[in-house]
Amino acid sequence: MLLPEFFPFSLDIDNMTHHKTEALLKKINYIEADVEIQKQILFSIPSAQKMEMEKTISLIAARKQEIEILRQELKEIDPAEYDRILKFEDAVAEFKKIAADIPFQSIINRNVHEKCALALQNDAKVECLIKACDNNGDWTIITINGEVIQFTAAEVAEKPPKKDEF
Repeated sequence: MLLPEFFPFSLDIDNMTHHKTEALLKKINYIEADVEIQKQILFSIPSAQKMEMEKTISLIAARKQEIEILRQELKEIDPAEYDRILKFEDAVAEFKKIAADIPFQSIINRNVHEKCALALQNDAKVECLIKACDNNGDWTIITINGEVIQFTAAEVAEKPPKKDEF
């Protein structure tokens, strides 16, 4: 067994895990973007070109399998990050279900280096990733913690932006 004083560097397992997690997430994002491009290509292929369509569908399926393998690897090396991603995916799915039933008049999302918060009547602000207001003035948000919360117009201090303010 080597004594720690003989190691010229320190082993920072948490830092190594973070870098592996970050690398996996980048790979997943890249492949997901490629899948979206392939879907657009698929929609642009004339229906008479069945072989080309089948080739593109096979490519999409293979890329999705790659994503699943990477996700399982992420689950093994960083279960907390994997669970966090699942939570956000569930929140997005719930938000989409709500959006399918309730037409929103405005949707505002958090961008890089920009804030997104909903101002409440009690002077509190709820930080969010996305906030949407329906025609009744009621709001639906996804918080930065991955929760979907709905507020009535009476609970919210702000008004949605007018159409020409987008």
